[in-house]
Amino acid sequence: MSKKLATRRELLERWRSIEEDEDDDHDPDPSKPRSLHLLKEQWFADSFNFLICLPKETHIWCGASDLMGPLLETFYNYFKDERPDSPLKCLWKRISEEMRQCIQCVSHHYQALEMYNEQYELSSVGPLLDVLRSLDEERVSQHLREISARIARDEYDPARDNVEVISVMYEV
Repeated sequence: MSKKLATRRELLERWRSIEEDEDDDHDPDPSKPRSLHLLKEQWFADSFNFLICLPKETHIWCGASDLMGPLLETFYNYFKDERPDSPLKCLWKRISEEMRQCIQCVSHHYQALEMYNEQYELSSVGPLLDVLRSLDEERVSQHLREISARIARDEYDPARDNVEVISVMYEV
């Protein structure tokens, strides 16, 4: 029997509970860090499944930025993940495609990066932000190369490609 997907509400409630447990420094239980780690791992796995299963017409950043924001933490290991079809790579591919077409997605993405930058110590979040910055540079550069190639091949159609150009210009 297959496991039922967690709902958005359940995931948000679980994340709030995890954050509250992390903030509770008064608990003397020595097993608490390990327990929190396991809860987070399960939350990340369930959130990946939820987001990847969203219908294609629902953009992840537009429709679930409150889940995607905390999930950015997992991208720290993006370049260590050698599986091309891993949930992390699939999720990045999908949000990259959505950001090609949607300025709102781009805006949510950069707001989440700014939140990480403002709310966490640079010494702890700096490596994650470096990975995300590298992924963004690669994504935007590839998008610009593809648009330039279409123009060079005389395949650029302003009516069709206008949204992509506006989206990439927003990022540049």
